[in-house]
Amino acid sequence: QIMNQFHRKSHEYKAIKRYWKLIQQDSCKLSDKRFYRPIFRMHLTNKEILNKLLSYSEDLKHHYQLYQLLLFHFQNKEPEKFFGLIEDNLKQVHPIFQTVFKTFLKDKEKIINALQLHYSNAKLEATNNLIKLIKRNAFGFRNFENFKKRI
Repeated sequence: QIMNQFHRKSHEYKAIKRYWKLIQQDSCKLSDKRFYRPIFRMHLTNKEILNKLLSYSEDLKHHYQLYQLLLFHFQNKEPEKFFGLIEDNLKQVHPIFQTVFKTFLKDKEKIINALQLHYSNAKLEATNNLIKLIKRNAFGFRNFENFKKRI
């Protein structure tokens, strides 16, 4: 949305269009390796590019910092701080963020449960995926019993 505030041929628009994925990445995982960046006509790291992108708009910078803070609390499994941030910033953020925040608040109990418990349905999902794979390959079976044995 912020990108659309700039003219399509402007340097800011092209830079955000090219490097939008850096804004979505976890700030801890950004690379420190320098590469030549044609848009900026210099050698820059991903962190330096991100700082340049954030300097284009205060609104973008504010939302980025909020996103990184939410990501940090979610990864560290701190539901009180995570939902506290959401409730504090619900009225001040962009309408798109408000929609996401309202969804989080609606499913608050489920999210807290997922953060606190170490249970996962990964094994169940893997088994379901395996059964679907076998079903896809088993349409050649003439005998259903042989198909069931394969599962």
